[in-house]
Amino acid sequence: MLQGDELALWLRARAGKLTASRMRDAMDFLKNGQPSAKRSQLMRELLAERLTGDSVRHFVTDAMMHGLQFEDEAKAAYEAETGVIVGEAGFYDHPRIDALGATPDGLVPGGLIETKCPTTATFVEWRMAGVVPEEHKPQMIVQLACTGRAWCDFVAYDPRIRNPALRLFVRRFEPTAEEIAKVEAAAEQFLSELDAMFEAFTQAAA
Repeated sequence: MLQGDELALWLRARAGKLTASRMRDAMDFLKNGQPSAKRSQLMRELLAERLTGDSVRHFVTDAMMHGLQFEDEAKAAYEAETGVIVGEAGFYDHPRIDALGATPDGLVPGGLIETKCPTTATFVEWRMAGVVPEEHKPQMIVQLACTGRAWCDFVAYDPRIRNPALRLFVRRFEPTAEEIAKVEAAAEQFLSELDAMFEAFTQAAA
């Protein structure tokens, strides 16, 4: 977990940018085609970051704290299962799309990992389904697009399960060119709207 100066630098690097972890919100629309409340809130938060230069701090829930607390343990379990060492990852800007970036949970030879430590009920749901959850694919796609890697291992971990053999769930995700193009187009649309909102706000104040 980042702390002190490292945390400050990381927050500064991502301020005002659409990041992989929020890509799902950027693509969230109502059935009538209107932006959802989550998408609109994200737009306002990023506008605020561009105006202040500071990242918006979010309230850390118990579930989020649990995920942060056991992220390193999840990586260790993945390393033990696969024999692959997970390297540290910093913040990566997209090579083509300005203000789009990602911080993968870890680097592995040829790919990435994305770790999740959800509630036990959610973990059971994912493990029984046996596939990468759709709601996390946009995040991983942005991470791959920003780093130039081909695949991402989705790593779910729940240390509360009594049987250690059942605590880890790993599935590899290698998106198609069409999936990547769809997410990148959505990111470009969102950022275009954000640029227009910033321009309108600053001109109104002039």
